Amino acid sequence: MNCINFNESGEANDSGSIIPFSSGISTSVVTIGPDFGLTSSLIGFGTAINGVPILNNTINLSGLLSEAFSVPRNGNITAISAAFNYFLDLNRGGLTTITAQIYRAPVGSNIFTATNVRVDLAPPVAGVPAGITFGSANVEPVPVSVGDRLLMVFYISSIINPPALNFSVEGTASAGINIV
Repeated sequence: MNCINFNESGEANDSGSIIPFSSGISTSVVTIGPDFGLTSSLIGFGTAINGVPILNNTINLSGLLSEAFSVPRNGNITAISAAFNYFLDLNRGGLTTITAQIYRAPVGSNIFTATNVRVDLAPPVAGVPAGITFGSANVEPVPVSVGDRLLMVFYISSIINPPALNFSVEGTASAGINIV
């Protein structure tokens, strides 16, 4: 059975369903550097799993914990919105862009591949003790099928003038996607 939304006049509309994500009281940590590469934070429904490597646009969760959810019906992801409320920036003096992106695994797989459902958060983290960075975007529809598993992934996508080789940004993360 499909989830149907109704407008004020009682007519069905096709605006879709919003899927929320939040790290809750868990700390979300995104890191990058030659010692440990690019590691992400997987955001679930009140928790976060940190230190998950991204290799060649894939995340392998075989034998690991998961924050993925299973898609209950066919549809298209059409929008994403995300925020990162940081309280510890170990890249003082540089500019760090954090990206939120959906990764997808087909039924029966623990290998997640990046989709084009992504948003770069702005402004970049800029070495202040605390702050918030946000982004929202409509995207080309990305089809999802019953049983696909989706992950909300936060990671560092770019650095300008890094003062150190290894660094991280810690905070709390939240996001939402729209599936029509």
